[in-house]
Amino acid sequence: MLKNYLKTAFRNLWREKNKTTLNVLGLTIGIAGSLVLFLLIRYHNSFDLSHSKHDRIYRVVTMSDGNNGKDYTSGIPSVLPDAFKNDFPEAEEVTFVSYRSGSLITIPQKSGEPKRYEEGVGVTFAQANFFKIFDRKIISGDVVNGLANPNEAVISKSLALKYFGKEDALGEVLEYDKNQYKITAVMEDAPSNTDFPFSLMLSYATIKSETEKHGWHSIWSDEQCYITLKVGVNASAIESRMPAFVKKYLGEENRDHQTFALQALSTFHFDDRFGNYNYNTVSKSMLLALSVIALFLIITACINFINLSTADAIKRSKEVGIRKTLGSTRQQLVLQFLGETFLITLLSVSLAFFVSLLSLKFLNSFLSLKLSLSLTDPIIAVFTIGITIVVSLLSGLYPSLVVSGYQPALALKNKISNKNSSGYLLRRGLVVTQFFISQILIIGTIVLIAQMNYFRNKELGFRKDAIITVPVPVREEPITSDSSKSSRMRTLRTEVMRLKGVELASLNNTAPSSNSVSGTGFTIEGSDNFYETQVKTIDSSYVHLFGLQLAAGKNLADYDTAHGFIVNEKLASTVGYKNPNEILGKVIRMWGRKLPVVGVVKDFHTMSLRQPIEATIMFNRISNYGSLAVKISPVGMQETIKEIQTRWEALYPDFIFSYEFLDESIRKFYEDEQRTSALLAIFTSLAIFIGCLGLFGLASFMANQKTKEIGVRKVMGASVNSIIMLFSKEFVALIIVGFIVAAPMAWYFANQWLNQFAYKISIGPMIFIIGFVATFSIAVLTVGYRSFKAATANPVDSLKYE
Repeated sequence: MLKNYLKTAFRNLWREKNKTTLNVLGLTIGIAGSLVLFLLIRYHNSFDLSHSKHDRIYRVVTMSDGNNGKDYTSGIPSVLPDAFKNDFPEAEEVTFVSYRSGSLITIPQKSGEPKRYEEGVGVTFAQANFFKIFDRKIISGDVVNGLANPNEAVISKSLALKYFGKEDALGEVLEYDKNQYKITAVMEDAPSNTDFPFSLMLSYATIKSETEKHGWHSIWSDEQCYITLKVGVNASAIESRMPAFVKKYLGEENRDHQTFALQALSTFHFDDRFGNYNYNTVSKSMLLALSVIALFLIITACINFINLSTADAIKRSKEVGIRKTLGSTRQQLVLQFLGETFLITLLSVSLAFFVSLLSLKFLNSFLSLKLSLSLTDPIIAVFTIGITIVVSLLSGLYPSLVVSGYQPALALKNKISNKNSSGYLLRRGLVVTQFFISQILIIGTIVLIAQMNYFRNKELGFRKDAIITVPVPVREEPITSDSSKSSRMRTLRTEVMRLKGVELASLNNTAPSSNSVSGTGFTIEGSDNFYETQVKTIDSSYVHLFGLQLAAGKNLADYDTAHGFIVNEKLASTVGYKNPNEILGKVIRMWGRKLPVVGVVKDFHTMSLRQPIEATIMFNRISNYGSLAVKISPVGMQETIKEIQTRWEALYPDFIFSYEFLDESIRKFYEDEQRTSALLAIFTSLAIFIGCLGLFGLASFMANQKTKEIGVRKVMGASVNSIIMLFSKEFVALIIVGFIVAAPMAWYFANQWLNQFAYKISIGPMIFIIGFVATFSIAVLTVGYRSFKAATANPVDSLKYE
């Protein structure tokens, strides 16, 4: 019996090659897209689950009252860990981490020049108990005491091979920031799914006294505290005592303005308020959206199968009649038709697996990931088996019930009408569902692309074209006098300014818009209130180079230390001055200084457009400069950069020169959104393509069903256009119904996504018009091609049909 079923199944699939091809192609694309999205979602949900104590690991974070609401940072005062350990005995382990990005590592050589490496991943100062909280396999060395003493280092296997040409690097010496460190342990490389991609860890004891001298009033986002709670301890029990902790160490006046909280390890990868060392947060809402898209792809592919199968069911009515007359039960017929569906699904899943493998090469390169696909992975195997069963049942159960339910007498007399069969209304309902899915995805893609265009084109309040930023070494010697540092920096700026292709150069700590933000509090003359502000240290060329516009007052003079402040309009309005001129001369107290406001600049964006414009103070402070901004002439740009490099290397021979165009660094603010928009566009296109396959199949079936009708109409004088309208009018009505259902939902979800940005587009009627026209055009072209082919056929051949 089984052999007979298989023979019949293969014969039917081969006889209906066009329908089989459409079904296999649709299911293959849908399953492949879903499989790739499953891998991506699984990857992001797996971050740092490998740590044995992952459910008890927390990060202490800082929340404070800002001028635009709550301010969030993962940084804490460097003196907090010791106080926390003393006041909260519920913590099993408390450790402190200080991360330094863009680090230069020197490897001393027995003879010749030392080797230098610039590590983009940076170095991490940590305490020995870091490895009691986070699991990291140690290949060799002493992990227990490996970072306990000053000038000790733990290095990854890949860096050991890179620096020393061998895996066993114990006892070797490296140099960072003019301090030498001895390798005490070698650890395995960090996995890709971690927010702690540390490859070089140095003992915090080396810099502890220097770091902690700033006390409780200095917070840097890359200095963080991690804890492991004892078994059975609830995080809320500690958080409830945080106000008292703040009052004890920060004073009564800060209790209501600043607090500390515990952030669970499971949220690190998804909460962009605090970020992580991997600079790679993904919102849960985005993963949910990708899950919905994966489901949409499967549903759309299954709808195709159901529509084509039920539409084509009439052709098999005689077969059903004969089998029932010969004694077949309905259950046997259902199993037969489900078997055919299973064969198609099995073939589609097999093809989808290979398509996914090919797609991962592009996806890994595009997203800088290391996703892999293997059936030896139990989760992948279960997913593949599950999707095979689910798709087989979704696609095949209803058509098999429809076909097996035909009455033998009616089937043998050809009295079963497709239009009167139970599948007719279902097919139209499913086509509406396909259009509904397509409309939501198209409108969502349009909104996302429009928002990205808005980001690219919005005026930021400063000049960003043809400007490069060149890092300037903050420390040149173990102990460097301010005058020596000042001299080198000024010499560099002077030398660069003399170059033919340079229009202007400025020393500063950051560009106007940057991911590196310094913040502090201040008070102002005439008010007892405490305000939050961003801080930028600049020279006298900064305002002119970046094209900042003075709204009142004057520019800063070219001093090494502060003699006055420039503020932005936001700060003036925050402290109560609507007219910028009114704040001029007012004394601001900040960082122990009392200085007057000498100028007010018009507002400019200091961060990405996700955040509102913040109050900002700018002043001279050469000891805090770490960057040289250079405005370059577009003519001979590369030659000018080479000349800048020559001047830079002459002054800083022990460091590696690097630079970045300002407009490129700003573009990186939105890399995640740009990648998401590209992914959404790709998978939307796949869903539309799958839908088009189904529409084409239905149009072909309709053309075959109406062959004689078309012939008669043409003989009676019907035009090609009227015949095309005969085919298209029904689909147009279904498109309209799908749009009416999809538009409100698309508007709601698009607005929910846009609400995360302080500056965003408004969703107007044009977006929905474009979405509708796009869907309409795709559907009409798909149906129109098959309709035109049927309408232009020779009516003589049509009348001879059957």
